[in-house]
Formats: sequence, structure tokens, C-alpha cells
Amino acid sequence: MSVYRITVRFNLEDAGERGAAEYLQSLKHGDCNRFVVNAVLTRVRAENTNVVDPTLLDSIRRIFREEMQAMPSITDAADSASPAEEENDQSVLDDLELFG
Repeated sequence: MSVYRITVRFNLEDAGERGAAEYLQSLKHGDCNRFVVNAVLTRVRAENTNVVDPTLLDSIRRIFREEMQAMPSITDAADSASPAEEENDQSVLDDLELFG
């Protein structure tokens, strides 16, 4: 079996890194290796898939809401419809009634 070895250092003055080091120390040798390999693979898979940044989704939602608020409402559009548009709308509704 081919083996690739690395050395990892943890800054014990950093609470997060210290906690990670303590967790790894609590594992058995084989479990520690398996945990680190799985963590790396999980991270690589997440980066290789098109994971959308949540802040990007929030920005898209905000922009969509702003644009929807700026659009005239259906009642405003109905009030300003021309007779030809009203006739066309009625024609569409009549056609839809054919479908039950």
C-alpha cells in the first residue's frame, strides 16, 4: 500500500484549533486518520460541486423582492388596460373555459 504522510500543526492559543487538536487526540490512531481523510474528501467534494454561497442567494432574493415590488400590481394593470387588451383577455378566458 502506498502512503502519503503530512504533518499538521495546530495553534493551541486559538480556541477552535485547540478544540480540534483535543478532539483528534481523543480518537484512536486509525479513527483519527479515517476522520481526517473523510473531512478532506468532504471539503473537496463540496468545493467541486456548484454549492451556492448563501449570501449570494440572499442577494438574489432581495433583488427579486425589490423588482416585484416595483412592478405594477394586477389590479393596476387591469385599471389601465385598453379595450383591445380587455377583449384579448376575455378571449383567453373564454378559451380556457373549453378545458373545463
